[in-house]
This record gives sequence, structure tokens and C-alpha cells, in this order.
Amino acid sequence: MTPTSAEDWLDVGPDRAADADALLKEREDPGGPGVSCGLCDRVLPQAYLQSAGKSFPSSGGAGHDLRGLWQQSGFCLRDLGDDSGAKAFFVQDWSTALRYEAAPDFPCPSAELVDAAQQLCGSIRNKMRRQRQTRRARTRR
Repeated sequence: MTPTSAEDWLDVGPDRAADADALLKEREDPGGPGVSCGLCDRVLPQAYLQSAGKSFPSSGGAGHDLRGLWQQSGFCLRDLGDDSGAKAFFVQDWSTALRYEAAPDFPCPSAELVDAAQQLCGSIRNKMRRQRQTRRARTRR
């Protein structure tokens, strides 16, 4: 079922992160965890945009374009605090095409990718929380 609300999109993110964790424990190759991490990081900007009342693509190439979704959300790479480049990889280079590669070329080990994806998810959740608090404060005035 396609998510229809910000909460629905938020529910998908942790599910994909759990998939990445499970795959990481079961497989040596980075493909499965890396692809699941990218899916996790894709749905959270969509949740953010939904909660902000902004339209966004949810399917097709544009719906899977993390860089485009990040830009549309107003997020900046410099805000990532990313020493290893793992977080930036998802925004700049991740693609659903990676799921078809036998040995995807990831910038770091799978465990680091999974950790980076989970940090990105937490960062976006925090931005959404602050967005809701700002909106509530405006309505009280």
C-alpha cells in the first residue's frame, strides 16, 4: 500500500532500516543492506515534504531521486556532519539501479552504510519534530 500521510511515510523508513540490519547480519555482500538503506533514506524526505504540505514525486525516477528530494526539502549536505562520506553517498550517488548490480561500489563497509542511513533517518525525524513545534507555536500566537 502506498503511504498517504507523513506518518505512513515515517512508518516505512524504520521498516527499511530493519531490513538493512537483517540483511547485514545474513549476508557478506553490501548490495542488500545498501539498497535497503537508500530506500529508508528516500521515504523520510517524502515524509518531511508531506508534513510540510508540499507536493513531491512518490514514484518513478523523480520519486527515487534522493538528491532531488533533499533539495526539495531544503536540506543541505553541509548539515550532515559526515566524516566518512557515507551519508553524502545516499544523497549524491544512491540509485535504485544499485539493486541490479552484483557487486555495487559503495564508499564504505555495509555496517557503516547502515549506521549512516539510520543517522539520516534520525536527523530527518528531528527536523520534522522541530517543524511541528514551529507550526504549533505559530498557531498559538
